[in-house]
Amino acid sequence: MLEILVDKTICITRGDIASFDVSANTKDGEPYVFQEGDVVRFQVFKKKDCAAVMIKKDVVVKEKSNSVTLQLVTEDTRFGEVIHKPVEYWYEVVVNPETAPQTIIGYDEEGEKIFRMYPEGVSE
Repeated sequence: MLEILVDKTICITRGDIASFDVSANTKDGEPYVFQEGDVVRFQVFKKKDCAAVMIKKDVVVKEKSNSVTLQLVTEDTRFGEVIHKPVEYWYEVVVNPETAPQTIIGYDEEGEKIFRMYPEGVSE
């Protein structure tokens, strides 16, 4: 299950795959255009512990576009121990994190961006 709420909270069941598009606007309100060769990094880290990275995915932009598709596989969303209730993490999306970092989604004046993981059933 994947659901992205209006406040940008990402809700996913532990172990599920997911694919979603990321876009941004410039300061002038115009759609941001990702350039060929841009790197878009999606990171999920423990709540209140930005150094404890749980997921780190980089996507290299292949051609100019107003959005970038991020894909998570089972290994990305099945970290830590089995959970028995929803667990919240924080996340961010940064363009060109190693060369000219620009955070397009992340902690801001409205607060943290939540990555909420729901429990998955475990078979023996």
